[in-house]
Amino acid sequence: MTGAGKVLRRRPPVSVSSPCEASLLPVSPDDGSRDQVMQAANSLCLSAFDRRCIAYLQDSILVVILGKHWPWSTLSYAYHRVAVKEPMVMSMMLASTAREIYRSQIYEQGDVPGQSVGDDSPDTDGSVHYGRALAGLREALKQDVKSPQKIEGIFITLWLMIDYENRFGSGASAINIHIRGVESLLHNHIVPLLKHQAASASRIEASLADSSPKSSYPSQAFLNASSASLASSSRPLDELRCTSVPLFLLWTLYFFTPGALFFGSGMSRLDTDILQFFLRSEPDNPAPLSLPELYRISRQSPSRFWGDEYPVSAQLDDQENLPGLTLYHRSHVVQFKITELCKHRVAPNSVSTEDSYQWIINEINALALEFDTVLTLAKSSPSCEVTDDGRRVMETIYWSSITYYSTIVYFHLCFRETLSESSNEQSDAQILPLNNAVSQVLGLSLKLHHSRPRLMVRITWPLFIAGIATSDRIYQDWVSIRLRELGRYGQNYTRISRRFDEVIRCGDPDIWKGDSPLCLGG
Repeated sequence: MTGAGKVLRRRPPVSVSSPCEASLLPVSPDDGSRDQVMQAANSLCLSAFDRRCIAYLQDSILVVILGKHWPWSTLSYAYHRVAVKEPMVMSMMLASTAREIYRSQIYEQGDVPGQSVGDDSPDTDGSVHYGRALAGLREALKQDVKSPQKIEGIFITLWLMIDYENRFGSGASAINIHIRGVESLLHNHIVPLLKHQAASASRIEASLADSSPKSSYPSQAFLNASSASLASSSRPLDELRCTSVPLFLLWTLYFFTPGALFFGSGMSRLDTDILQFFLRSEPDNPAPLSLPELYRISRQSPSRFWGDEYPVSAQLDDQENLPGLTLYHRSHVVQFKITELCKHRVAPNSVSTEDSYQWIINEINALALEFDTVLTLAKSSPSCEVTDDGRRVMETIYWSSITYYSTIVYFHLCFRETLSESSNEQSDAQILPLNNAVSQVLGLSLKLHHSRPRLMVRITWPLFIAGIATSDRIYQDWVSIRLRELGRYGQNYTRISRRFDEVIRCGDPDIWKGDSPLCLGG
């Protein structure tokens, strides 16, 4: 019964035969047809609306967030290779797409989220599928989780649940539960397996060290050579490195980096635990798996988990996007360092404030030099439309450049008093001024919106902090409109839109006041 006393009429499920039968043979990812037969995991029945959800999957905002285009998106792999075997993964995909369709419908109708759009609401379908996925996850966790394939299915399910609770669910409490599940899986299974495989592969990778760059983050040429050598070794093909787990783990870290400090101690503590696990590097207690190593493994993984089916065009796409992706990644690391320094600056004995402060400035300037070509191309290019062949390289360049300049804005907002006190010192002159950084974020965001409006979902955090840092009312109104539009994709975007309007209305620049987490992932 609904609150209005109406009976929810559930659609009779359409039974789907076993995936081993011809009607459910995997659809080739390189076939872009939307009319192909749908896949389904064993024991999962698909209604007519479920089939609509699967057809919508390639247009889901998750594909946009993860960056790589369909059909070689990581989400495409999760559907074609994992969800067809794991009902809990398929259920989470159906839950996510159903709720996204629901929010799009109510936004198009001008309704308020939460209102019913009919007896057979996609909102209800999403909740039902989420419940099935949760039940499947509980059963999977009762078993002895050891095989890489099972770990992959569980991890993707947890990742999709975090995204679901973030965009459609009850917020921090449910997100924290799934984050703890990720932490448990990370410590008990993922890192031990990855480190064991790293030890067995170290001799192969050491032979390539002379040709690798000096930076902690490798070039695509080194990634390709290392991946090929490992593929030709005698290691079993079912190792965890040959799954999508490293890439989804990297995106788990990206989810929470920017806003973790500002919205509740629970979220902040969990974020710090996960990131500190990878960033910890002490002589007596080295990191069991460093962040540069995780980044390298994750960028190698697409050609591994797709296997021989992964075409040369997709590998070239990985190669030409690597500089932008690396700038994006390292900017996130700097944002986390800024967050940590801002949190602990009231307790100078806990960190070396002066050294950390200068390290951040040096790293920001080092990124500008190392990725000068990426940043210059973003500023000089009129839009993402300079390539008309469907390539995403300009999208990545804009995305990463906006993230980089927003890191400088973030630094200024966190340390305004310190910068003001040292305005006559050399250290202050070493970093790009706040107004210049804000102008770059807003100018690049404007160009990105003109050519790729949906990509604004990737730059929510940069838009937020640049919008409150500018004194230009026209730009503030523009940012407010853009953030409000993103509400169709999830309530997390609605929360940050409302918070932005509060800050502008009250003239309060203290962005770390609030009582609910804004998990932005970009």
